[in-house]
Amino acid sequence: MDDKTKTAAASDGELGRYRILSELGSGGMGKVYLAEDIELGRKVALKFLPDDLSADSDRIQRFEQEARATSALNHPNILTIHEIGTSGGSRFIATEFIDGETLRQRMNHGMRLSEVLEIASQIASALAAAHAAGIVHRDIKPENVMVRKDGYAKILDFGLAKLTEPKEAAADAEAPTRAMVKTGAGTVMGTANYMSPEQAKGVHVDERTDLWSLGALLYEMTTGHLPFQGETPTETISLILQKEPPPMARFASDIPEELDRIVEKALTKDRDERYQTAKDLLIDLRHLKRKLEVNAEIDRTLAPEIRASAATHSHPGAATASGAYRTSTISAQAQRASSAEYIVNEIKQHRKGAYIASGVVVVLIAAASLFYFVRRTPALTDKDTVLLTDFVNTTGEAVFDGTLKQALAIQLGQSPYLNIFPDERINEALKFMGRQPNERVTKEVAREICQRQGIKAMIVGSIASLGSHYVLTLEAVNANDGDSIAKEQVEADSKEHVLTALGKATSQLREKLGESLASLKKFDAPVEQATTSSLDALKAFTQGTEKRFAGHDEEAVAFFKKAVELDPNFAMAYARLAVLYTNRSQMDVGEQYAQKAYELRDRVSKRERYYIEEKYASYVTGDRDEAVKVLKQWVQDYPNDYIPHNNLGVNYAMAGKFEDSLAESKESVRLSPTNATAMGNVVESYLRSGRVDEAQQSLQELLGNDTDRSLYRFYSFLLADLRGDQTKMQEDLDWMAKHPTESDYAETESNLAAVQGRWRASLDFSNKVYDIYTKQDRMENIAQWQATNALFESQFGMCDQAKQHVTQSLATFRGRINVGNSAFVLAACSDPRASQMIDDLQKKYPKDTAINFFAVPMTHAFIEMNRGNTQAALDALQPASRLELGNICGYWCTYVRGSIYLRGKMGPEAVAEFKKIIDRLGLDPQSPAHVLAHLGLARAASLSEDTATARTEYQNFFAAWKEADQDLPIMIEAKKEYEQLK
Repeated sequence: MDDKTKTAAASDGELGRYRILSELGSGGMGKVYLAEDIELGRKVALKFLPDDLSADSDRIQRFEQEARATSALNHPNILTIHEIGTSGGSRFIATEFIDGETLRQRMNHGMRLSEVLEIASQIASALAAAHAAGIVHRDIKPENVMVRKDGYAKILDFGLAKLTEPKEAAADAEAPTRAMVKTGAGTVMGTANYMSPEQAKGVHVDERTDLWSLGALLYEMTTGHLPFQGETPTETISLILQKEPPPMARFASDIPEELDRIVEKALTKDRDERYQTAKDLLIDLRHLKRKLEVNAEIDRTLAPEIRASAATHSHPGAATASGAYRTSTISAQAQRASSAEYIVNEIKQHRKGAYIASGVVVVLIAAASLFYFVRRTPALTDKDTVLLTDFVNTTGEAVFDGTLKQALAIQLGQSPYLNIFPDERINEALKFMGRQPNERVTKEVAREICQRQGIKAMIVGSIASLGSHYVLTLEAVNANDGDSIAKEQVEADSKEHVLTALGKATSQLREKLGESLASLKKFDAPVEQATTSSLDALKAFTQGTEKRFAGHDEEAVAFFKKAVELDPNFAMAYARLAVLYTNRSQMDVGEQYAQKAYELRDRVSKRERYYIEEKYASYVTGDRDEAVKVLKQWVQDYPNDYIPHNNLGVNYAMAGKFEDSLAESKESVRLSPTNATAMGNVVESYLRSGRVDEAQQSLQELLGNDTDRSLYRFYSFLLADLRGDQTKMQEDLDWMAKHPTESDYAETESNLAAVQGRWRASLDFSNKVYDIYTKQDRMENIAQWQATNALFESQFGMCDQAKQHVTQSLATFRGRINVGNSAFVLAACSDPRASQMIDDLQKKYPKDTAINFFAVPMTHAFIEMNRGNTQAALDALQPASRLELGNICGYWCTYVRGSIYLRGKMGPEAVAEFKKIIDRLGLDPQSPAHVLAHLGLARAASLSEDTATARTEYQNFFAAWKEADQDLPIMIEAKKEYEQLK
């Protein structure tokens, strides 16, 4: 489409879905037209590549590169791209139409300092988002920034964005300030007046080149002059490389010192001494802007008489360099208003009598002091808790329901300063108030919860539509008196930018609530990075979270899967899936999701990164030492987060450090008093450390208020079993039997039968377990259960059956748990396949704690024991000592060591090992090893010629197995041994 065709189209033609209305401008990269999108009824800008350049493949590549770069970004201060198209052989990009003026035009009118800082902050925010996406603009200048009538700034023209290093830069015929110079290092491209030194040299550039350009732009907006201005581009480049910019005070004598420092740092030639990130520059700009706003507030609160005095009389250094430029005038007024010494002098000159003057001064100082105290005292402290209400959504768009509250919770959750009242506790509070769980938490309901729970503040959010725009409001409200503590309101120009706008408002609210700039700098990932840029994906994630809290894991999985389908880069959705699958022992699927989340960990906030890195260590590499390291750092940065304490407790329990586990689990409950998982871990820590009475007491205190919960029933059953309370055991089993879709009942019955030696009954219940898992397509769980049955059979003296179960297990699924268990089962049964199998598993998971310190030692210990190499077997088992009598080993590592001593005719040593097991009641109530330890002790005592103890322990074994299958090989052998003993 040539220019004539375009002109015709502008007057009476249409271009596909677009009707061209007028020409907006042109440059070396093409012409830009105002057009109407007929289908959507909106105005757009169409940018065409000139036809005479269509044959230039480099130029076409740059044109398309601009489109790709811009479309990859989603930020309110970056031009939104709608479409890349082709018409009549010409390529075009359709973007939003910005009703405003270029920053160059705005600068020509003169700018107030507050306006300068606001626009510079918006540009810095946009650059932070671009840099986070790996995009460097490389051509920040006034012509590439549009300012809408409402004050929003938009960065245009990512045509030079450096997504990848080009082999050769193409010639450009844009404005006279555009520089394209060949150097020894390469080609210089960009606009000379705003080039960084490294860009001027033609060497590799990174994000810091944009910060230099923004510094030059800030200098120009503030002073009305360029920092480096030669008569030609070459002379300008020479100045950039060799000279320092003139002091800004030369053009505006009352520039704030802080602004001078910011510009000087941005324009530092050594980029290692320059601002390193756009976020750092943004924080300094915001800080300066707030300081000036404080000064202005003081000015407004002074008595009219004093303000008149301050405004009437001149002050040294208040003159401005340019009448048309208003920044310095406003700045001088702010400085005068905030200068107590100056105002005092003025009062003394215009009041008769020292008494009156001093009285006014006292009032003034008191008022100023009170103002500063009120403004500087944090609204909240790190000891306070805040509650989030549900958003008031008046847009009529369901996608915002729940979604914005979830985004707000995640964004505020980044802060170690703020403690968010968790949703599960809100639901608990609603129940006590006689309301339904998951009822909408309105402002009124929230205030009642706050007053009941002693919560200081609540954060109320709302979203409303304003034409095609959206207005979001966040307000922190004192729960006691209903007064507003802090408030933020932002506007999003489209639905796609709502999350970004919410993130901006949240960061500003955190600051107003008292969080330090250092904390904000460290813990403030953009909300679209901490979650997702897709509202629909976040909606699905929110629904999944709600289902997860309600205990509906299957439904939660479906929603989280939908979230990653809508946004394949949604890291936390993958992490949630990893947890849900791993909690069901579907380790292989959990590992895949944890790996995917880990690959995307740079896209999340610091808090979520800790979460993902811990899951990667736990689920993918299996390195529990690394997991503990991550969790400890997590606790250090977020001491009020219950999750790392809970997970530290789990890891300590795996290694048998139950006192440490108990301490962490209790801290987790303190931080989240209604979290069932944390409460269950307290009960388990007591139980597995042998403190049965305390476990029972904790169960009733923590979980006893909801006996219709599977977690309560599970621990209740175990404790009843240890106490020999058959009635309570049966009551809990009957409750489990009412939930046929769950495997808990069949698994518990199967384990109970195995512990009692009722092996055929155990296998019958195992078949029910298989049926349930098959219907749920949980083949890995079937394989694990088959391998567990094989382990029991190998110790009951049934190696032929054990090998059959191993074969079935490996044919069903080959996961790290069942392969590891299968390896030491085969070793116990002297099957030569064991050695190669465990070596292959160790190579695949070289850092896995359970494999290296349980499966491998157990396998090699069995191999050496069966060869008659007692010491070699003990040495092989030695690495397992670090996990002994913990949740990974259970009783088995100790049992195998006792068996090695027994096989080696080392009676006293064997006695000591089997006694460890018998004395440790509660460690693994569903393991037959505890009962088998009585038989092992009987044999060891007999070997030591302690007949009385041997007889007693044989009798204990028979009593425990009074209902056992009498044809089990181990039972037959035990009876023979007992007869010989008598």
